[in-house]
Amino acid sequence: MGRLDHTDLSEDPPADTENLPVPRNLRDITPVWLTKALERGGAFGEIPVSRLSADAIVEGKGFMNQVFRLTLDYESNSPSPPRTLIIKLPSADPTLRTIFDRFGQNRREVSFYRELATDENLSAPACYYCSVDPDTENTVLLLEELSHWRQGDSVAGCSMADARQAIAQLARFQAAWWDSPRLDELGWMPMKCAESNAYLDIYPGAWESLRRQAADGMPQNLRQLGDTLQPQLAKIKTQLTRRPMTIVHGDYRLDNCFFDDAAKPKPPVAVDWEFCVRGRGVCDVATFISEAFPAQPRRAVERDLVATYHAALVENGVDGYSFQECWRDYRLAMLEIFIFWIVTGGYCNYDGERATAYLHNSLARFDAAISALGSVGLIPD
Repeated sequence: MGRLDHTDLSEDPPADTENLPVPRNLRDITPVWLTKALERGGAFGEIPVSRLSADAIVEGKGFMNQVFRLTLDYESNSPSPPRTLIIKLPSADPTLRTIFDRFGQNRREVSFYRELATDENLSAPACYYCSVDPDTENTVLLLEELSHWRQGDSVAGCSMADARQAIAQLARFQAAWWDSPRLDELGWMPMKCAESNAYLDIYPGAWESLRRQAADGMPQNLRQLGDTLQPQLAKIKTQLTRRPMTIVHGDYRLDNCFFDDAAKPKPPVAVDWEFCVRGRGVCDVATFISEAFPAQPRRAVERDLVATYHAALVENGVDGYSFQECWRDYRLAMLEIFIFWIVTGGYCNYDGERATAYLHNSLARFDAAISALGSVGLIPD
């Protein structure tokens, strides 16, 4: 999962275990702090952590936050506690951190794991502990480590079998929330259109940054579209927030999906829920397909995969949403994905061979999809 930068944290000073403050950075994660966090998470009881080390998961995998794999030793030989887990902290980049705080994205992911991660229709990593500091917006997540699963790769793409699995699982989850009155209880999860003003403010600088970083890897048609798309942003988001709504992951791409290769596989697991919103669910399908398939293979499979999604919705109780409407939403969602990429990814660092390939591949695939699907013609007057 990228380059690993090893850091031994065993001799750090102890944390304030009485109040268990939310850590500011990795240096605040100590054996004492972890012991208390795992105890408060309630999964394992109090089994003292005696030593830990951290490996940074970096190098072009699309991570905007700080993500580390922790390896733990315990004072007890009990087999119950996890020997490895993932810790997720906010971005150390000031610009990205400002954007995330404005949208409340890290806080949103904490709320997701507190309220929704155990949903029987959802496959997500186990959360051992999560917390947010309301004053600083610092957050921490201790999550199940998934190295025994196969992580998707947005650069390499995927098989039709993987795509069908990921899309069918998404549909089962979204069908359970389809136009549900329970959506109104999720006050911490915004509707897609509610983010329009913030997107409008961030768009110009983020677009300039993305163009600069993409350089010659930015397709000419996409460059022209990005120069003119900002005034249409609110219209697009409003169209994709009409009822029927459901829970939208917001970044449902291959890099964020993990697959089980067992003979009787479990459903794919989705990570990175900080972008979840309420809106038209097929936006996630468009995200997945646009990043997983180059132009020619995408044209050959996308209608089949959208039909897989729609059929799974119907099979799980959704009615009143025709395939034709679903297909139209899918086509329009390609513009929303490009807007999302500009605003949330414009300031990301794409240094490194894999990161550059990911950036250029994604832009080429967005460009081809938007053109082939006639997405711009669907923007309402």
